[in-house]
Amino acid sequence: MTEHIAPPPSAEPTEAKADRGSVLELFEKIGSVALPLAVALYAVLYIGLQNVYYVFGITPEQAGLDQATIFARLISTLVTVLLGLIPVVGAIVGLGWLVNLVLGGRAARAVDRLREKPWLAAVIGVLASSLAYWGYLKVVQGVSAGAAVFTALGIAVFGLLVPYRLLRRRPSGRAGMKVLTGALVGLGLGFLLAGQMVQGALDIYENGNGNYVLDLVGVKNQWATVQDGDGKPLDKEREGDRMMLLGEEEGTYVFYDCGMAETIRRPVEATTLNAIELDPDFTEGGTQKPVKCGYALPEADQPHEDEAEQP
Repeated sequence: MTEHIAPPPSAEPTEAKADRGSVLELFEKIGSVALPLAVALYAVLYIGLQNVYYVFGITPEQAGLDQATIFARLISTLVTVLLGLIPVVGAIVGLGWLVNLVLGGRAARAVDRLREKPWLAAVIGVLASSLAYWGYLKVVQGVSAGAAVFTALGIAVFGLLVPYRLLRRRPSGRAGMKVLTGALVGLGLGFLLAGQMVQGALDIYENGNGNYVLDLVGVKNQWATVQDGDGKPLDKEREGDRMMLLGEEEGTYVFYDCGMAETIRRPVEATTLNAIELDPDFTEGGTQKPVKCGYALPEADQPHEDEAEQP
């Protein structure tokens, strides 16, 4: 009697199953989320940039920023953010690989079993997506931190949990869930950065000091002494005072006058800039107290002797 020898099983299912829960698959999933995250982050950063110039009473276009310039600045911001995120994600993946190696592959199998539970995957997606609602409520609407967390989780659980669970039924639905989650996470990160941008603009408006996020999106905290075309000070009583250069548009400089707490425009040909400095420290390394903008207004109180010199 001839013994029947079964043909060897195809290697494709084994390889596909082996890829599940692996480091390679994790990188592939991160790549599929990166594009919608970057697009959503860019959109919110654009809105944040408009709000920065709104603090000074102008639009980005009035500061000489056209759409191409804004796009170039924000693209460089996205590159910087992604360069910062990649090592963080890589470190997490490396740590997961090391844990899985120590446990003899049991960690990857455990992750694989958890992923087969659609409700758990939906909950994880909801928690990640709630970052967008938290950022919107906290940064845009000014809701308190506790109320923002509670409201964001409520919106995400009651508005996204069941749809995310239904999307897990088919491969196309799972791909759509990843795109949606990536976009919402990008919105959340964008709201956080936009909030820091506006805070930096308010700090400049109040005392002349900006922050790193403003520099990251291309808003240069550049100050200079402003004189007329003959090199004479605009105001003899405030000779040596510096103004922030917001931009240049159609042959006109746009300045923020900290002393008068107002935005002014001057023709380029009738203006001379001296003592130009980027990111000046009006606190002298924290040793002096910054003078609030508006110090030159008639009704402003005179600074005390221990306060810093006027910017």
